[in-house]
Amino acid sequence: MSDQIDLGDLRTGFRDVLAAEADAEHVRRHVDGADPYDHALAETVASLGWAGLCIAEADGGLGQDLPALAVLHEELGRGPAPLPLLSTLLAADALSEAPAALRADWLPQIAAGELFAAYAPSDLSGDRLNGRIEAVLDGPAAGLFVIGLLGGRCCALARETEGLEVLSTPPTDRTRSLATLILRGVAIDAFTVDSSRLERHAALALACDSIGGSDAILGKTVDYLNTRVQFGQPIGKFQALKHRAADHKLRLEAARALTGHASGLEAGDPRALGMALLAQAEAVAAYGAIAGDSVQLHGGIGFTWEQECHHYLKRAWLNRLLFGGESAALDRAAALLAEAA
Repeated sequence: MSDQIDLGDLRTGFRDVLAAEADAEHVRRHVDGADPYDHALAETVASLGWAGLCIAEADGGLGQDLPALAVLHEELGRGPAPLPLLSTLLAADALSEAPAALRADWLPQIAAGELFAAYAPSDLSGDRLNGRIEAVLDGPAAGLFVIGLLGGRCCALARETEGLEVLSTPPTDRTRSLATLILRGVAIDAFTVDSSRLERHAALALACDSIGGSDAILGKTVDYLNTRVQFGQPIGKFQALKHRAADHKLRLEAARALTGHASGLEAGDPRALGMALLAQAEAVAAYGAIAGDSVQLHGGIGFTWEQECHHYLKRAWLNRLLFGGESAALDRAAALLAEAA
């Protein structure tokens, strides 16, 4: 596919599928279960080729770029969809720089939705790996692990690789799964990657996921404020509550504008990574504030298991911790942007 897909049409397509297949009731049933992801939803998105969005056509994918990925990450966050796609898309992005034989082994399977992968940045090095990698996003669902190594290198390990042990670590956010990888003398064949590009993708993925979730839960909260009646009128007319919702909307739109700017920068722009990390820090912080206050604004019902506020709140807090965390992203953004200036 040589032409880029219209982003508006792409967003509509993603949103329509997720509205039908990953609505609040679907998400609630999933979090009440024990599976690491929603298998029925996974089959649907596999048939639509979502995992192959950023994979080159020659490797079986759709050959799209970062703005298209940003749309997908945002729409997945709106659910929040219980799918291991964020880590899979990062792993596929890393594999795009692998030797041809390795790409041929894995990328067509990922693009076809035949397996999920997990991207696991680490501080490991060498040609034989020993150690632990904590909090690997979507690790329990992955059939392949792409491990980021020091010095701008990566390696790809099948789940059944000798010396690799995968331990599930149930997260508070049940729309996702986490794993700890234990490596005992695992021989690897590493390849060189552009680690800054992968870091940028990870930062923007979290930013977009956070914006999608923030927008969804804020909209649901405003709807509740406009329907819950007290003292003969909707509580959304009370000035204190109205102003809180307005403040959250302003913060969300600021994060959205920053993320849109960051995702639109050319890869060679010296500000590209710094702006992506700044967008990550701002968006995850906004998500935490909006999702947290949504519980309060829903009143007593907001604290119940049946209400979906907690799905967004738990997702928001995990987003604040992934890939080094919010504070580290902000510190690194400041250093990078100062250097670029």
